[in-house]
Amino acid sequence: MARRFEQIIEDQIKLWERSNVGGGRREQPHPVITISRAFGTRGAALAELLGRRTGFTVWDQELVQAVAEEAGGDERLMRSLDERHRKAIDDAVRGALMGSPHTNTQYLRALMRVVQTIAHHGDAVIVGRGANYILAPRDRLSVRLVCPLDACVRRYAEREHLDEETARRKIVEMDAVRAEFVRYNFKRDPTDPADYDLVLNAATFDLDALADLVLEAYTRKTGVRLPVAV
Repeated sequence: MARRFEQIIEDQIKLWERSNVGGGRREQPHPVITISRAFGTRGAALAELLGRRTGFTVWDQELVQAVAEEAGGDERLMRSLDERHRKAIDDAVRGALMGSPHTNTQYLRALMRVVQTIAHHGDAVIVGRGANYILAPRDRLSVRLVCPLDACVRRYAEREHLDEETARRKIVEMDAVRAEFVRYNFKRDPTDPADYDLVLNAATFDLDALADLVLEAYTRKTGVRLPVAV
C-alpha cells in the first residue's frame, strides 16, 4: 500500500511540474472541494465521482494521512512549491500552532502543510482530516454529508453484508473517532452546520444528484463553472 501512495504522490508532482513548464501554470488555481462526512454516507464515493466529472485530483482520508506520515512524503510535496509560497504556508502553520498544547504537533503541522500545498495547486477534492478547518474559506468549498442514523445503518449493513446491530456499532464508533480527531486538533465540532458551505443529506439524494448539488454550489460560491471531463 505504501508503494501505491508513493506512486500517487510521484505522479501528482510530475503533473504539477509539467503545468509549470513554459509559464503555463494558471495564476489563480481553482479552489478545492473539501468533504466532511458522517461514517457510512459514501463521502469517498462522492469524491471519486466529483473527480471523474471535473478532472480534479482526489485526496481521500487515507492518502492525506499517509502523505503526512510517510517519511519524506511531506517534503516532496513542499518542494513542488516556490520559495515564496512555501514561506507563506510555513508562516501560516506556525501562527495557527503558536502556543498549542498538542502532543501530536509534528503530525498536525505535516498535515496542515500538505493540505495547504494541495490547495495552492488547486483542482482537488480532499476527503476528511479536517481540511475545511485548515483552509481559508476563499480557498475551498466545504461540504458536509449527513444521514439519519437508522437509514445509514440499513444502507451500510447492506453494502458491507453485516447485521444491523454490528453496522450500528461500527458507525457510532467511527463517528466518535472522527469527531474526537477534529475536536482535539481543531477545537471544533464537526457536526456544526455553520462550519460548512453546504450540508447534504445522503439519504435524500443519490450520488449523481449529490455531485450535481456540490458543483452548482461550487459555481455559485467561486463564480467558476467547471468543465466536465470527458
